[in-house]
Amino acid sequence: NMKKFLDAGTIVDIEVGLGPAGEMRYPSYPQSQGWVFPGIGEFICYDKYLEADFKAAAAKAGHPEWELPDDAGEYNDTPEKT
Repeated sequence: NMKKFLDAGTIVDIEVGLGPAGEMRYPSYPQSQGWVFPGIGEFICYDKYLEADFKAAAAKAGHPEWELPDDAGEYNDTPEKT
């Protein structure tokens, strides 16, 4: 929930970048870390706040057993390997 940061003016702008083929990328694909096309990238945003939000949303949806994936692949994996 970023509302308080937006209201306070801490966050004043949000930019969404698209890749060279117009695809949305999150996170970006860092070639400096060995990424090669068409690797899928990697989730790197599991902090304690995201995890708490996820657990609350899963419980609200009636699925407290849901967990964040630990097998979503790595930078150079292709979709069929995940």
